Order: sequence, then structure tokens, then C-alpha cells
Amino acid sequence: MIAEDLRNTKLRSPWSNRDWRKALVYGLGLSGLAASRLLLSRGVEVVAVDERPEDQLKLGSLRETPGFQLVAGGELKTLPANLDGIVVSPGVPSDKALLEAARQAGLSVISEVELAFPLLDGPVIGITGTNGKSTTTELTGAILRAAGRDVEVCGNIGEPISGRVDGPEGRVFVVELSSFQLENLETFQPEVAALLNLSPDHLDRYASFDDYVAAKGEIFRNQGAENLAVINGDDPAVVALTARARARRRMFSRSSEVKDGCFLADGTVWEAVPGEAPSALFERRDLGLDGAHNLENAMAASLLARPFGAESSHLKVALKSFQGLPHRMERIGKGGRVAFYNDSKGTNVAATAKSLEDLPDGSVHLILGGVHKGDDPSLLAGLIQRKARRLYLIGESASVFGAALEGVVPGETSGTLEKAVASASRQAAPGEVVLLSPACASFDQFSSYAQRGEAFRALVSALPEAIHG
Repeated sequence: MIAEDLRNTKLRSPWSNRDWRKALVYGLGLSGLAASRLLLSRGVEVVAVDERPEDQLKLGSLRETPGFQLVAGGELKTLPANLDGIVVSPGVPSDKALLEAARQAGLSVISEVELAFPLLDGPVIGITGTNGKSTTTELTGAILRAAGRDVEVCGNIGEPISGRVDGPEGRVFVVELSSFQLENLETFQPEVAALLNLSPDHLDRYASFDDYVAAKGEIFRNQGAENLAVINGDDPAVVALTARARARRRMFSRSSEVKDGCFLADGTVWEAVPGEAPSALFERRDLGLDGAHNLENAMAASLLARPFGAESSHLKVALKSFQGLPHRMERIGKGGRVAFYNDSKGTNVAATAKSLEDLPDGSVHLILGGVHKGDDPSLLAGLIQRKARRLYLIGESASVFGAALEGVVPGETSGTLEKAVASASRQAAPGEVVLLSPACASFDQFSSYAQRGEAFRALVSALPEAIHG
């Protein structure tokens, strides 16, 4: 179990150690809005900056809140007077000229996660990785609820951590963290942290894969020997990155036995603790979701929840009832001649690869494309050759994927999701699969992966029922 008095020994963020009277919030997405509300509720004047025009911002009651000043519709050239610090939203690159000027002026530049952390009144579980973060975060929350804990599931999953600060004492905060949210941290120290996997992503923002990996590693920076680091023992990059972690490392593995953590053997997931005989945590059949990647997510979630009172019985209850997340290998319709899967959350090459792994060989009509994030589409070639029957390329990266995968399997440039669904549904034979797993961001044609997934659902639902069931 985690020591109950651990939080009293933690560092505290500079902003909470001195009186902040005025702060700049850079970026007014969900995180920036939540940070602004939190600062205002603590009596801090806020200058909020966003390059978008005001009519595109969802400010709500902030417009009328005393102490709130908006600078919208352009780049701020100079720092406002009398600032005590800056809170940066995850969508804002850390190398912005204004932020560099603030650092040179001696101002603290922190993330929204760092802003909220010292105000949390319960233990924190932090979860990051290239893929599987949202599923693992929700599943960890479900296990803890089954164990009777009061849980806040927040972070990159949709509700910023700053919006969950106020509430009953003793809650366990289960926080999904993107690489962007792990930038500009100073004292963030989760009691338990997980790194699920590493593969190239967001290379449109980071100069190299090494820079991206370094950002992910920030989740462990302030952990000590009293903390836990849950890591994927089957991912060499994860193992290498955490080799010098000060926290106790607990590994999960589908392929081999581990000394500390959990592993799969003969359909059972076993927990290993040094000096003790392995004990059964759950059976593979207890998990209500298909796919090797979901088994890994379940193993990680189990290790994350165990220090907070989750027993094997709680794991089994949560795993059996958990139905997965929208837009992540979500089966649309059942019983028709073709299976349709909405994997709009597959926004990078590695995520699409995971989704293809468990589908029948030679059966997949794969819809790819959107905003390319800099990873290498050719890494999918071998898997596509084995799994796919035809490709349908959409969005601004259609030519990039077309060039990288030319000749692997037949394909077409559909351009739009509507045309891709129409063509794939005509050409798919009974028993085959139409999979939307774009390996790209959505922002060329959609506002988010969720909107793209909803559009796919609507297009499939409009097909004759004999096709999709």
C-alpha cells in the first residue's frame, strides 16, 4: 500500500508557495479554460491569450468573471506587466518566443497539470504512453470503484485535472497524460505512474523521436523510492528509458515471466512480488474486450490499482463489465454481412498496427489518412499485406500513405470519409471487415477524432441494414 502521509513530504509548486496576483494563461482549449477558472477562484487575476478569434472560444461565464482579461485573435508580442507566472495549455509549443522571454525574465512557466497538482487532496495515478492511455485510465478508475474508492478520472481523457481540484478529501486521481501535458512540469510527483508503450508520434511537434521519448519520461522525474513505476516489460524503449528510475519498477508482460509485476501464462495473469510465490490476478477470459493491446491495458490497470486496495475479486468485476471506449475498435452493428469497426482514435501508425493485429488475415478494407503526424507509414506495410484486402485513402495525407504503401495491396484515393465508406461497403465480401483506423490526426476534415468517429458511425448506419446488421 502507498503510505498515507506521503503527500505531506512532496515538493510544492512555486506558484502555491507565494502569492500569485496575476497570471497569463496561454491557450484556451479545455485545459486553459479550466486553469483560468481555477486561478480566478483563488483570487488570481488572469490574462488569457489565444490566437483564435473570440467567437471561436467557448468562454461561457468567464467573459463576465471579475479579474478575467481576454487577448484573442492574434499572437501576443510582449509580456503583460506585473505577471507572476504563466500557465501553458498542452496545445501550445513550449518554444514559443513569448515563453522564452518569460523564462529569461525569471517567470515560472508551468503546465495546467502542474498548476493543479499541489491543490489535490488525494493520491495521484499518472498514465502515459503512445497508445492505450484512455482505455487504461478508464479501466483503472473502474477497478478502483469496484474496490470502493472515490475516484476522479481526468486529464487528457476529457476533463482537465484543474476542473477536478475541488471536492471531497481522499479521492484517488487517475490522470491520463499526453506528452504535451508532461512538458513544463516542476514538482508533479504521482504516487504511481505508468508508461504503457513508446512508438513514433507527434513528430510534427518534436524535432526527433528521442525528444518525444524524453517528454514521456518526465512522468517519472520527481518520483522517489517510495513511489511506483508501472512499465511495459515487452517494450524495449520503455525498459531502457526507465532503467534509472528511482521509483520501484513493476512490469507487465504478455511474453515472459517478470520478477515484480504481472505476466501472462496459460491464460492466467499472475502477480509477482519479490520473495513471494506468484498469485493469480485474473483470467484472460475475464476481460470483456478483445485484442492483445486490451490485455496489456488490463494488466497495467491492475498494477496501478493494486496499491489502493484493489483485490483480484475487484479486478474481475471491473474487467468483465468494462465495455471499452467510443472510437477505439468499436464494433458498429452486428449480424450483417460485413463487420464495421470505428477506430477513429487510432491517430498514429502504431495504434493502427495494434488494431489490425487481431483481425482475420486478408479480410480488412482499411480506411487511412488525415493529418500526418510524422511517423513512417511504411512500417504498416508488412501487416497490411497480411491483413488487408484493400486500402481507401482520405484527407491531406492520402498521397503520403499512397506513396509509402504503393503495391502492398490494391487501393484507391477516396478523398473523403463518405466516399471511402461507400466504396468499401460495396467491395467488402460477406465476412470481411471495414476498419476506420486512420493512423492520422483528424484536423484536416474534422474538429476531432471523436467527430470523425461519429461521422463514420452515421455513414455506416445509413447503409442498408443487410450490410451492417
